[in-house]
Parts: sequence; C-alpha cells; structure tokens
Amino acid sequence: MAAVVEKQARVFLEVGCEFTLRHRSGTVIELRPEGYLIRWEEYVDPDGVCHESTRGRMSYKDIAIENDYGTLRILKRPQASTPRPGGVSRVQRTGREVARMQLKKAYVQAADALIKSGVLRNVRDHFVELEDRIAMEGEVRHRRSLKVAERCGRRERPRSMSIEKPAPEPKRYEFQYPAANGRTFFQWYRAWLKQGDEELYDNYRKCGGASRYSEELRQFTGHVLAGLIDQERPHLGSLVESVQAAIHDENKRREQLPVPQGKLEMPGHGYVRNRIRDVAPFDHAIRTRGAEVAYRDLHALGKGVTPSRALERVEIDEYTVDLMVLMKDTPLFEELSKSEKLFIGLDGKPRRVTLSAAIDVHTRCLVAFQIVPEGHTNTLRSTLELVYLDKTPISDATGCTYRWEQCGAPEEVVLDRGTKYTSNEAYEILAALGITNLGAPAGKPWIKGYIERVFRTIHSDLLTRFSGRTFSDVVAKGENDPERRVSVTLENLLFWLVRWVVDAYHTRHHSALGMTPAEAWKRAVAESAPRSITNSEMRLAFGQRDTRKLSPSGVRMMNIDYQSDALTRLFHGQHARDVEVAWWHGDVGAIEVRIGNGEWMTVPAADERWIGKTEADLLAWLALRKNDDREARDARLETIAAINQASGQLKAHRMLVAKQRTSEELTRTEAKYALHMDTAERRHAFGGFEDILAGTIGAEDAPDIGSEPDESDKSAADIPPDQLME
Repeated sequence: MAAVVEKQARVFLEVGCEFTLRHRSGTVIELRPEGYLIRWEEYVDPDGVCHESTRGRMSYKDIAIENDYGTLRILKRPQASTPRPGGVSRVQRTGREVARMQLKKAYVQAADALIKSGVLRNVRDHFVELEDRIAMEGEVRHRRSLKVAERCGRRERPRSMSIEKPAPEPKRYEFQYPAANGRTFFQWYRAWLKQGDEELYDNYRKCGGASRYSEELRQFTGHVLAGLIDQERPHLGSLVESVQAAIHDENKRREQLPVPQGKLEMPGHGYVRNRIRDVAPFDHAIRTRGAEVAYRDLHALGKGVTPSRALERVEIDEYTVDLMVLMKDTPLFEELSKSEKLFIGLDGKPRRVTLSAAIDVHTRCLVAFQIVPEGHTNTLRSTLELVYLDKTPISDATGCTYRWEQCGAPEEVVLDRGTKYTSNEAYEILAALGITNLGAPAGKPWIKGYIERVFRTIHSDLLTRFSGRTFSDVVAKGENDPERRVSVTLENLLFWLVRWVVDAYHTRHHSALGMTPAEAWKRAVAESAPRSITNSEMRLAFGQRDTRKLSPSGVRMMNIDYQSDALTRLFHGQHARDVEVAWWHGDVGAIEVRIGNGEWMTVPAADERWIGKTEADLLAWLALRKNDDREARDARLETIAAINQASGQLKAHRMLVAKQRTSEELTRTEAKYALHMDTAERRHAFGGFEDILAGTIGAEDAPDIGSEPDESDKSAADIPPDQLME
C-alpha cells in the first residue's frame, strides 16, 4: 500500500505582514517551525468587551483553514524598504560603507552598555571624561564582531576541490580607529537613538570625482577622439599621440592670438585611456566594429542574472510549436460548450498551436504552461494564475511518477513587449499582486534567454519524437508535408507535455545548477519558502466579475448560495439589490461581493460542504444532477397541476402599518431576522459540538453529608411517574 504523502502547509504570511482575522488585526513578528508569532492589536469584540494587545502563535494549518473560510484578510504586505528623503537604500551601500557604519556602531553600543550599567551618563561632558574607556570597549566589540563574521563566512571545502586551491575567504574591510574623542562619540550616540543604524552612515560617497584637468580639456579631447575612433581600430598609443599633437597645435594657436589665452593641460596616457572609456560601450563598439557586430556581441555581457531564491525571477513567453497538431474534439473537452470548443479551434483540422510558459530562473523549473488559442487576449493573466496554483492534481491525473508542486508568488516577471503583455489589464494585475514588471524589448530574445532555452529543449527533446514537424524553413522542410503526417491530437500533446515536464525535464541533471531542477527547487524551498497569496486576493486578481441579485438567501452563483452576517446586514440596509461579485474557479467556497464602488467583502458558501472545494468538484456534482428520472419528473408535474386546480381563491391580506423606528430598534429587528440563520461562517465561528453525555459530575456537585437534600437533588426515582414530563 502506497504511503500517504502529507501536503505541506502553505505560507500565506511573511514577517511584517498586517492582516485581519475575523474581528481582530495582527502583525506577523516571526516565522517559526510551529507557526507564526503574531502581535495582536487591541480590539472590541461584538459583545462590547475590550481586549488588550497581546502576542500569540498560530500554526500554518490554522491560517490556511481561515483562508479557506474567507476570514483572513490581508491589510498590508511589506514591500522593499524605502530610505528617507535624500537617503540611500541599504542595498545600495558598499561593503566599505557598511564596515564604517559597523565601526561606529561598536562605539555606540559600548557607550550604550556603559549607560545601562550606570557608569556613563547621557551627557556630553561625561562622554568626554570617559572617552578612553568608550574607545577601548568599542575596539574590543569591533574586533569580536570581525572574528564572528570571519567564522560565519568560512565554508567547508568541497571534496572535489584540491588542497592546493582552498576556498577563497570572504572579503573583509578594516579601518584605523579614530582618536578618542568624547564629543564625536556623543554625537554618534544621540543620532543612533533618533534614527538607528541609518544615522551612522557617513557621506563619503558624495566625495571625490573631481579631476585636476579642466572641463575645457575634457570637451576638447572628446571632440578629437570622436574623429579618431573608427572601424580602423587605431592603437591606444597612436590615439594618445594624436590627442597630444592636437593640444600642442591648439596651444600654439592661442599663443599667437593678439590677446594670448590660457593653455590647455597636456594629458598623459592614463587620461586619454579614461576618456576613451567614457564613450558608451555600445557607441564605442559601433565605431570600432560596426553596428551589426556590436549588436550581435553585446547583447549579453558577464555571467547574467543570478537570483538567490525560488520565484525571485520568472520569465514568461510564448512559443508556436514546430509541430502540426490535430485539433480533434476528444473526451478531455466534453464539458466545454460549443462556443468554447470553437474558440479553442477544435474543428478537426491540423494546425500549429501556441504554448505560453513560465520558468523559475533560480531552479530552472517550469512553473506554468498552457495552450493559448488564437484570439486569446488574457495570456498573461491565465499563465500567471497557473504559477500561483499547486499543479499536483494535474500531475496525479496524468499519471506522473513525481509531483508538479512548483508554485508560489513570483517577485519579478520578465515579459516581452507584445500587445498581450502591455495591456492595461496586464499592468493592473502585476501592480495588484506586487510583482515587478521587467519589459524586454521586442526582437531581443536573449534578455529572457532561460525561457527561450526551454522552448528549444521542448522542440529538440519532445516534439521531434512525433511526426508532423513543420521545420524552420522551406529548405529544411524539403518535400515533407506535415499536414498529411500529423499523428498527435491536442489531448495527446497536453498529456505528454505534462509527463515530459514533470518526469523528464525536472529530473534531468542541469549543468548550470549542478543538480536536477526538482532537487534545486527542494533546496530553495527549504532555505526560503515561496510566498503564497490568499484566496481573496486570487479572486480579485484572477476571478470572473459579474453582477447578481441580492436576496434573503444571499447571492447565488453556479448553483451555490453564499450567505454571511455582513451580507444579511447589507440586504437589510440597502435599497439596491444588484451587487458585483468576483468568482474564482480555484475556490468555490467563497466569493467577493460589493455594492457599487464600495469595499469588497468575503462571503462564504452557506453550505459548508463547498468550503475549500474547486470548480472541478462543483462540475462533478452538477454532472450527477443531470441524471434526472423522467418518470419521477412527470409524476411530480402531474401532482403539482392537481394541487393548483384544487386550490381555492381565498387569500388573506394583512394591513401594513408604518411606524417610526429608532436606530436601536432597527438593529434589534435585523438581529431578529438573522437570529436562526445557519451558515458555514457561523458554524466555523461556533466551533465543534460537545457531547452532553461525555462529562462527569465532580466533587463540587455532590451534596454535603448531613445536610437536608434540596428539591433539585431528588433523583428521578423519587418523582412520581405522572410528574416526570413536567
């Protein structure tokens, strides 16, 4: 019997994320193995009791359950840290700047420790008196931190590395300690108390850059070099001599003027070399090698992008497969309508199809791929949605040996500048999900080379195994007729694409990774788990928008009633009955509802059996309902007709009396009408039911010995039978 694989709990929150859970707001302080450490804000419960701010833990599973029931609402996700106006971001700081800051911080922490111990007072004069001690203890602290950093930076040498070539040590910056100055220590300490470590950074980055040569010489040499640098590629020494000769002639001309002018400085070899480097690399390459060669050679420089975690960088692109596919209607598409089949192109004719895919650059795992029909305008939306979803059900249904579990929220997405990726809807989705959009210019596929390389691998490793190739040009095609040799249907292509991705591509050793993409994903997830987003965010980003009528039973979508206390209050207090809804196929257990341009609210299904279910579960249930018994239906209709004929025309009418009501009376009336409403939301808030027969009577419930028994203590045997029911 195969072992049951427990599904890993998804991480919906990160440190610093602000959210609301039912009626309470909280902020994630820490992620622990057992769950989240949360700081809960002060709040007032529905009974009017005020609860103070506390800290507590919640497991990843509990947060996932709250997400399924729609009670988890994200208020704010932490974005990249922004420096104060005029400041510099921490990621822009150089190693020397950080080292100088840490040196200052050592003295500041030494002074802070002396103040806490009572040795030093927070006044400038006392800092001056104890400046030697502050300097000594600060030096000790800094030396200790350097040793700790050195130990942490050491790496175990791999077995394959020879002893003659040890692993390089991390670069370390050290500086001379300044002379003991109590006033300086006091200024650092006061600034550190106000703004933290940011105030300890110096402004040395603004220094330097000045040249002893004049701006006039810079412009003159630039003009001379612009006429000398060409595709003849003159030697640097020749360029230096040419520049010096031009300056010599210019100085002679200035001497012969009626009013002599100042001479230009005579630069050396290094200055001319730097001026040549000042020319833009692409411009310089065009001048020396021509535009075509420069364009070919300079499209990729250096090592390229090197992400450090999963889904930090995702590339998305389209590829028209080099294979004829028979667009035949197979059992895979039996649930689709005729219009949907026509949109896909299931007319039985062979044609090439377009594949939209997404790859995680850090692990080289394919995190999404879809067949995109002609005329599809939401390619980015559908492909990006699949990146977020767990695709294990797809791999299980296909019969894969391994699982397609690569999913999560990407941090940045690389796209081309096609019309499908530059629409307003595409930009709005990326902005709403907090994804950085890196647009690659058209006609430069090397900028997103990872996804282009995967397309080439799909072509060479998978598609060439089927007949019906179209080939790249007429010369390679020859007399081959791909339409007559087509052998694969769209369903077959999807089946083998999934099998190839999960069991062949993800399990193949990748030379750049040193392991398989599947192993790289497991290691990356173990170090830093990818972030997910809540079902509410998925509904608003990828869900279908529509309008529905608001009724006493709530909102009905896809044969499911959605109801909650908030929606009931909305029904009682609004004259408009048309509401806007957002429905997402990945979670039919809840929808988003709003009136007009109001705030969205999450409304769960009234029947709790739909909590956590998908559209596939709903379609399977609807398919069972189609099997209706015709004889039973005829009998039911005949009975209804007989009842209608036998019914009288008597009707009772009640007089409606209008009366003035206060807001308190209206609130009580609304609560009365919603008192006995049974919804999944209320059952979840109430908790599990307890067995009334499971408890035992404690010692505190026993009567005192020697005391007279109370009337309530009499057993049922002492009560006459005729009084038992009373």
